[in-house]
Amino acid sequence: MLGDEVWRLEKIGKDGAFHKKLAFEGVNTVQDFLKMSVVDPPKIRKILGPGMSEKTWDVTIKHAKTCVMGNKYYVFQGTNYRIFLNPICQLVKAEINGTTYPIQTLSGINR
Repeated sequence: MLGDEVWRLEKIGKDGAFHKKLAFEGVNTVQDFLKMSVVDPPKIRKILGPGMSEKTWDVTIKHAKTCVMGNKYYVFQGTNYRIFLNPICQLVKAEINGTTYPIQTLSGINR
């Protein structure tokens, strides 16, 4: 679950080096971990340091992504638009001038 403590992820380990590094930076839950991996991927990799190999990273992030996101959205509104983000800050859809655009229909430029 997104609210689970981050050490529950594979390869993190309770009170281990990775857990301590993440906690020091305020990454305490699986949601915090996934959110940072979306918003600032280089930062989370830097926090974990060179001790976490690419293979270990892949295992950890794959496990984290198995969590159910739920149906809670964060909505940001401007004059002619609203954007909807899931709990880990991924764009889900946008409403522009009253028209809804699912993420699949938005080009990279519009995202």
